[in-house]
Amino acid sequence: MDLKQLISAVQEQGGTEIHLKIGSPPLVRQNKFLRRLSLPAVQPGDIDGIIKQVLSPADQAKFSQQGGFEGNFFGGLPCNYRLTLFQAQSETMAIIRLIRKAVPNFAEISFPTAMDPLSQAKAGLIVIAGPCRSGISTSLAAFVERINQSRAAHILLFEDPIEFSFEPKKSRISQRQFKKDVVSIEAGINFAKRMDVDVLVIGDLKRELPFRSILEYVAGGHLVVLTMQTLGIQNTLEKILFAFPEMDRTYIGNVLATCLLGICSQALLLHPGEKRLRPIHEVLINNSTISGILQKGRANQIEPNLRSAGEGSVTFEQSAGRMIREGVPKDVLDAFISMYRGIKSA
Repeated sequence: MDLKQLISAVQEQGGTEIHLKIGSPPLVRQNKFLRRLSLPAVQPGDIDGIIKQVLSPADQAKFSQQGGFEGNFFGGLPCNYRLTLFQAQSETMAIIRLIRKAVPNFAEISFPTAMDPLSQAKAGLIVIAGPCRSGISTSLAAFVERINQSRAAHILLFEDPIEFSFEPKKSRISQRQFKKDVVSIEAGINFAKRMDVDVLVIGDLKRELPFRSILEYVAGGHLVVLTMQTLGIQNTLEKILFAFPEMDRTYIGNVLATCLLGICSQALLLHPGEKRLRPIHEVLINNSTISGILQKGRANQIEPNLRSAGEGSVTFEQSAGRMIREGVPKDVLDAFISMYRGIKSA
């Protein structure tokens, strides 16, 4: 199996992920759905060849011992990619996720323009939220690139694994991989305190976040851009608040009231006519109205008051109305809003 040829073919078709299982034809993920490629079934030698081709001897030995491997590969081939290897019923399976080389800008991913001014902030908390496979890693990369293009700053990213490779422009960018370059998020925050870090970025680490350490760092006058796997402004704020015992929530509410700059929560919807994914956003830009609600720790009052939040704030329902006018089918948006309301009421 020619890995370069396979990735090139999938990339040309707009695929984002390749699944390889011995005895079955390769599967490709396109617009969230998996479909078979018109190729012969994967043979043991195909996956063994990929392992020998891309893994170092040390990584091959680690995979043999642990039965799993995950890593990103930059440069070469038609694009960057993430390779995940794992054992299932004594057979090796592989998942290859394609990563675009160029970091996208806001316009390319339809990221809310209301979030753009926040890229100039010197201190505070910015959250980019969304469920798994909602594009938050791509949105985070676009936000970091916006800072990189617009001002001189030292940006420190913690990721697991490293997703995009940035070319320094006006900013200096340091990327550290969780569990490889830094043993814990707390250790990473302590490192940031000792260094000349202007922007601390915590990517999707797929684990519980130490919100106390993060908020204490923010309250110290620092800027943090954080991703969270939550859908909706209210759910995102409640996850932060409810991570603390009740006796601490007044203090945490005060920190959020003072330090929170904005939240963008997003999901991806499949437009059946265009056969592509379209993002839908809910945005909160903090202002005095929202700060007053946060001081009382009443996250459930945020959404009813979102129209009174800072300029650019928008609910999912408002975004859906705009997307209907842009030609997105109403039934697609109705299904999403119904699902979202079910999550909120659960």
